Amino acid sequence: MTWEMCERSGFDAAGITRRVRLFELDGESNRRLGLYLHEQVVSPKGRTIVETFMQSLERIDQFDAAASDNANRERLSGLLQRYLHDFGTNVDTFDYFEQRLRIGHIHHRMGIPQPVYQSSYRTLQYELIHHIPPAVRSDQEQYESLIDYILKVIALDISLATESYCKSRTCGLEDKLQNERGQTERFRQLAVTDWLTELHNHAFSRHLLADKLAESQETRVPLCIVMADLDQFKAINDTHGHLVGDHVLRIAAARMVSAARSGDEIGRYGGEEFLFILANTDLDAAAEVAERVRTRVGDDAIRHLSTSIQATVSMGIAQARDDDTVDELIGRADAALYAAKFAGRNCVMLEKAS
Repeated sequence: MTWEMCERSGFDAAGITRRVRLFELDGESNRRLGLYLHEQVVSPKGRTIVETFMQSLERIDQFDAAASDNANRERLSGLLQRYLHDFGTNVDTFDYFEQRLRIGHIHHRMGIPQPVYQSSYRTLQYELIHHIPPAVRSDQEQYESLIDYILKVIALDISLATESYCKSRTCGLEDKLQNERGQTERFRQLAVTDWLTELHNHAFSRHLLADKLAESQETRVPLCIVMADLDQFKAINDTHGHLVGDHVLRIAAARMVSAARSGDEIGRYGGEEFLFILANTDLDAAAEVAERVRTRVGDDAIRHLSTSIQATVSMGIAQARDDDTVDELIGRADAALYAAKFAGRNCVMLEKAS
């Protein structure tokens, strides 16, 4: 059997033993006191104690707001009945600790404020002592021992419920923080990602290129960019509609990614135009990447329902210079792209030598 709450709170057998000893509840004499308490108070008066306890809670505004529906009240009443059923017996067992820890967890989930349920133990303490029968009260030593035992058990139970309540609250805050972090990351991704192709968007592509260009100019490591444009894309949209056109863009983008290298950055620069940022890459290596991408895009027809489109791509390459700006570098790659279009499309062209 697993003890979820015990494991979550770090209680193993040794930990349970230490906690029971801390509250001086170990030993045979305490075991007998627990059985005697049940025989004299809990068994005959348990239902009365639960009813009185619930009535006292209902007079607390904070409790009334947290347990406003009957389901929560019935759940709490059932929890209290189970609590009394086990009260002070077998306190050194996993089962006892598990149930006490679960009380704090459930109170947190129900939204009952911590001070409210902690103060409720005072009412419970009073009711248990109040219902000690006269025959036991007449034996002063036994009466005092029983009161001392009740106080120690209540103290143990409060310590366990409070630890669990705080643990649940901490876990809840951690989950909330994690969710907020995840939400922030999703928003960040949306801000830098093209919704259709899931590549970098125009703004982020330029931002990334600016960083890579500055790094290349500082380190003297070669940097190339590739401007790529799907051929005759307007005709695809005009003939087959924008839904088919969007599908072609998505598939072509996925093929570009699959043909590029793992460290290459690819963005949708606008419409059917794409920007490749190839760090640590000279013109010859960039031409190899571009040719591989061009071949992959046109390998197979792109199918959408009953429509089949043979897509091709034209590409222009430029290498960064020491005094380049982002616009100057893109301008030379664009010029090479236009040269590829002029040469008949579906080809790769390098920038003109300066």
